[in-house]
Amino acid sequence: MRSPDRGHSAFAAVALATLSAGAALGLSACSLGAYASQADSGEEAPPTARFTDYSHTVVERGKKMLELKASTAELYDVSKKTVLTDVVFSEFDPDTGELVSLGRADHAIYHTDTKDAEFSGSVSLESKRQDAVLQGEYLRWIDKDKRLEGRLDRTVTISRADGSSVSGAGFEASALRRSFSFRESVEGLIVDKKADAGAAK
Repeated sequence: MRSPDRGHSAFAAVALATLSAGAALGLSACSLGAYASQADSGEEAPPTARFTDYSHTVVERGKKMLELKASTAELYDVSKKTVLTDVVFSEFDPDTGELVSLGRADHAIYHTDTKDAEFSGSVSLESKRQDAVLQGEYLRWIDKDKRLEGRLDRTVTISRADGSSVSGAGFEASALRRSFSFRESVEGLIVDKKADAGAAK
């Protein structure tokens, strides 16, 4: 099936990469005590740094391109990840300032070594231009393959304002092929605008 918006997966990953980079820049401007690694004990080391009410904006050619906010952001140098809560990220057209994409997640983990990302809780990715919304409880971005995937035990729903809606388990979307698929329990309704227009004549 054709993907409603090839930017969904890439946008999510770019947003988290931006937050990670911004937080790292913030670290360079302050003095933090180094934490001892607890890797040998099997316990995760405490975060290297923690931010609350985090906000980061990317400006291109003098105009806002990306804005990311999170209630908390924790950086873990040892395990090479950034953990966020209550994440909201917005993408804007740098030429017009128009909001083109919007994403939300209760929890997110960005792996700084692989650039992979995980979203959990209530997850929503919306494309204003494509008039499509993707909702689920878990999504994972695989940066190497430019792929967004769900789980077999979690349902993902893609819907449009025209009434079209498709749900299923084992969701997978390819940003390279601009397509998506479900592995199990697929159901939904696709509104055929051409058929409706023909019937109206």
